[in-house]
Amino acid sequence: MKLYSSLFFTFFVSACTSQEAVTDVAGQKTTYIQGECYDSSTYSLTETFDEFIDERQQELKILRPELTAENYEQLDYALRHFTTYWMQLRQERDQACEEHATCEFIRLKNYDSQAYNREFCDGTDFEYNVSRAKMIHFFNDIERLQLQRSAQQ
Repeated sequence: MKLYSSLFFTFFVSACTSQEAVTDVAGQKTTYIQGECYDSSTYSLTETFDEFIDERQQELKILRPELTAENYEQLDYALRHFTTYWMQLRQERDQACEEHATCEFIRLKNYDSQAYNREFCDGTDFEYNVSRAKMIHFFNDIERLQLQRSAQQ
């Protein structure tokens, strides 16, 4: 009976120890992803975009008396649509970043293994770079938009 108790205790301890190791690796992965994808510098472009949209909304409010109700609604809708599309681009970037960071984490954890060579994360790296380029391109495009008064006829 002592043999079975000792054996059970050994299995129990080893199971708990391996569970802690799995939990520790999962925690390390989460920390790595947070550090790679969600530091404050990552969202500086979003803050700039938000400021830009706020400025355009203020300009629109100033121009409201000069606009027809239909024109005002169209411009307001466009600004809201820009914000919605920006949030979609940001979510795509976040997802691509998390996938790339996960791949890099796996590659770093298995650095000694031949299966995880330098090209292992090229696909996720490309998707992440494309998602960032889409954000920058969109912001550059709308940044050139200006509300202008037309000449009185």
